[in-house]
Amino acid sequence: MDKYTRAFCEAMDATRTRNSDVAKRAGVVDNYVSQWRTGRRPIPAGRAPAVAEMLGVPPERISEPYARLLMSGCIPRDGIGSGTVPIGHLAVDRLHSFDYGDGPGFILLPEFLVRQKAGMTPLDEIRWTFQPNDAMLPLIPARTLVLVDVRTLTQDRVIDGGIYAFTLFGRPHIRRILIRREGWVLCMEDTDKDRILLEDPTMPELSLRGSVVGWL
Repeated sequence: MDKYTRAFCEAMDATRTRNSDVAKRAGVVDNYVSQWRTGRRPIPAGRAPAVAEMLGVPPERISEPYARLLMSGCIPRDGIGSGTVPIGHLAVDRLHSFDYGDGPGFILLPEFLVRQKAGMTPLDEIRWTFQPNDAMLPLIPARTLVLVDVRTLTQDRVIDGGIYAFTLFGRPHIRRILIRREGWVLCMEDTDKDRILLEDPTMPELSLRGSVVGWL
């Protein structure tokens, strides 16, 4: 349990706040709050101000993503505030440690647009990043804003032919993954070009970061 999780639990205990109360205030399901309490997932930056206001603590004390954004200067020292996100919009956190850090820690997008792209994916599982190269031309040009479902982090959740964000030897990629008998094939949109065969998909050099649900 890190210091943010510990501070969150202590604030909930001190105020005798129930998971369901926090969930209602943050606009999430109860199970998410349970995962915040165990440290399985951090409190997203966009949810932190409302939760912190309810518990009477600074948002940077209970949310590592919020604290990181505050330290990086991506948000003002007085915080983003519980009313900063306009009605009908979402604060979408960045897919951290994937690209080269070009851009803000979170962005505001119209909720209807994110829902249209995300489908049944819970909105708290969506992160944004840029397509780092031309591998998916003409479908996804380089520097296109991409929305990623961060639940797909293990081999068993990869679907043949899907588009995924991953790092290989530390370099970020967004490519289509083909599952073949001999291993995974990491390919460009033109599947006959620059194909990379991984005979062992669990090799430590490859780290899945999520499945691509859409781009803008």
